[in-house]
Amino acid sequence: MTTTMGHPAGRWCGVAFSLVMLAGCAGNAVREGVELIDEGQYEEGLATLEEAARAAPRDTRTQMALTTQRGRVVTTLLTQSDRARAGRDYAAAAEGYQRVLTIEPDNSRAADALHQLEQMGSLAEMQRQGQLAMRRGDLEGAQRQVEAIQALEPGHEGASELKRRVDAVRMRTVQPYPQLRSKLGQPVSLEFRDASLKLIFEVLAQTAGLNFIIDKDVRPDLKATIFVRQVAVEDAVNMLLQQNQLLSKVVNDNTIVIYPDTPQKLRDYQDLVMRTFYLTNTDAKTAQDMVKTMLKTRDVFIDERLNTLTMRDSAEAVRLAEKLFQAQDQSNPEVVLEVQVMEISRTRILDLGLQWPNTFGVVNVISNADGTQTISAVNLLDQLRGINSGRISISPPPQLKINANDNDINTLASPVIRVTNREKAKIHIGQRVPVVSATSTPSNQGPVITESITYLDVGLKLEVEPTVHLNDEVAIKVALEVSNATPLAETRSGTIPVQVDTRNAETMLRLRDGETQVLAGLMRNDHSNSGDKIPGFGDIPGVGRLFGSNKDTFGKSELVLSITPRIVRNLPYMSPHEMEFPSGTEGSMRVRPANLRPVTGDSLTLELPAESAAPAALTAPSASTPAPAASGLTLSWEGPTHLRAGEEATIVLHVAGSQPLRSSTLQLAYDPAALQVTEVVEGDFLKQGQAGTSFAPRLDPDSGRVYVALSRSGSSGATGEGGLLRLRVRALAPSEAAPIRLLTFSAVGQGNRLVAAALPQPMTLAVGP
Repeated sequence: MTTTMGHPAGRWCGVAFSLVMLAGCAGNAVREGVELIDEGQYEEGLATLEEAARAAPRDTRTQMALTTQRGRVVTTLLTQSDRARAGRDYAAAAEGYQRVLTIEPDNSRAADALHQLEQMGSLAEMQRQGQLAMRRGDLEGAQRQVEAIQALEPGHEGASELKRRVDAVRMRTVQPYPQLRSKLGQPVSLEFRDASLKLIFEVLAQTAGLNFIIDKDVRPDLKATIFVRQVAVEDAVNMLLQQNQLLSKVVNDNTIVIYPDTPQKLRDYQDLVMRTFYLTNTDAKTAQDMVKTMLKTRDVFIDERLNTLTMRDSAEAVRLAEKLFQAQDQSNPEVVLEVQVMEISRTRILDLGLQWPNTFGVVNVISNADGTQTISAVNLLDQLRGINSGRISISPPPQLKINANDNDINTLASPVIRVTNREKAKIHIGQRVPVVSATSTPSNQGPVITESITYLDVGLKLEVEPTVHLNDEVAIKVALEVSNATPLAETRSGTIPVQVDTRNAETMLRLRDGETQVLAGLMRNDHSNSGDKIPGFGDIPGVGRLFGSNKDTFGKSELVLSITPRIVRNLPYMSPHEMEFPSGTEGSMRVRPANLRPVTGDSLTLELPAESAAPAALTAPSASTPAPAASGLTLSWEGPTHLRAGEEATIVLHVAGSQPLRSSTLQLAYDPAALQVTEVVEGDFLKQGQAGTSFAPRLDPDSGRVYVALSRSGSSGATGEGGLLRLRVRALAPSEAAPIRLLTFSAVGQGNRLVAAALPQPMTLAVGP
């Protein structure tokens, strides 16, 4: 049996040849994949690179190219999809995010964006629900829908418009206590001069239907003078309390407690609220200092781990703290700085001429064992006596130099950095050069030399500090330094000093978002001339280079800096009512200012009784004290119960009773999604006997409310039965039950007596298609 084995060298040559072929194929595949990606064929290019990586799994360059290009493609697709989403091209954005997930299935950013795009399909429905909540008067529900929409799309125009409507309605709301809204909001006219405060509150209680509980420590001799017309009962009560250093507390739907404004009574009556604020951007210690300084709150605790603030104070103080945090707890602006630094260096060297020898020798130098060279006197005389051509030497040999050298160097750095507002960012591109320093310390055994090494940063150093302004301008403080280190000759101690050449530039720029500024002009020109020539002959014009060699060096370098700010996030725009809000007086905190606002409608006129009647006015069982009538009024609805969408109908509110009715204020509510009240017309009931009347309706279609104030002139009231008012109603959308409710009804008879009236059952309309 004969076995034939190849030579080992042949086998190794085959392996090497195969490796070379694989490397060449991999290099071609990498180039082809990168070219496809540059052309926008991302999937095809990555597939080519993946195939090359599988073919050469140990080729580091191919694996690195695959990783780099995959990251580049993902970043490009995400940027394109974000732009499409910002431009509301949701289909293109979804397609781009899906391509990212195909390339990189674990990309959380693309997955979250796709989930948000799926939720954005319901934005129209969410906006419709918010509008319906607004029409029903559910401001909290409308606000929740606005927040849900803006969480998905911050710049949604419909949500912004709905938020403006919610804020407008809240600003128009004049009653801070929902449980007393109907009674505190009715108009009243007060005419009291130096009257007892308890008497004023008693008359208010009997006329406006409120209960006042006066603390035992309220001085009975307190008096007040007030002349106001057509103001809300709430504002009149607050003004009376403020004049006499009193405070109030709402107990239930028609009862208010009056107590002195003293620290002890505040501790007894004032309810405290405990609230925890989760701060996102403001430091908890800073928030604590702000609360203690602005609101004088003592019970404050912060948790630095969770960055939360917990406070215990009055409800007014907590609401003011909430408004402060809404204005202060904002994200810090950020900006991306696109920087390009280019250094252009050019060197020209011209070395032209004939180099002649500058050393002539006729003796030979003896080299010693220790490396030194000496010439003894005897040896020198012997050599001088035997001078011949073999002992004559010249140095250096003659040379003809014809040399021109050109060097062009372009150094480019293009860093992109993201910086927070008013924070510094540093970029260093270069080297850290070690600098050795020696220290000699005397001792008995001789000096002790200690060496230490410090590192010096050389190269390109850039330091920026941006300040982002609300008008989308960025002020940038720029400090640029370009340096290079050149080692010098070694010192006696063995250390090598370093010479550092630097160029510095510091400036302050203010640029618009996306504006590019180029800083140039940091130039350096060098010119040096050196030559080896025969004295005298080398200076002859024209032929001087035949008697010497001249070397001319021309150097020029310039530094160019380009910087472009791009704002990533700025402070949101805040309306004036969000940045400025009332906070009460120095002695008491209030979310609302203590002022008198005019109220439309027929007001209750309260005057001080005569001197003889004053004692009787203070006695509750006296017959001269105005009291509610024994028998009240009966209210009822009249009108159709079925309508079709688009039809109109008239709904009449009837009143019947034996007690005279002089004036009334009422409030109606309806479903604004199904019905629309187009007109409110006065009925004939108060016009009995051709008496003059006052009729003041007010419609609020956004919240579905109707406010009516009506009165009759003269001292006599209307009796019997008749229509108090008529509503003209249009059906908007199909609804099985669209009720019209009488929420509040206040009736005043002769002698400013309150007339009792039971509210009727809601008028329910069925709206068909």
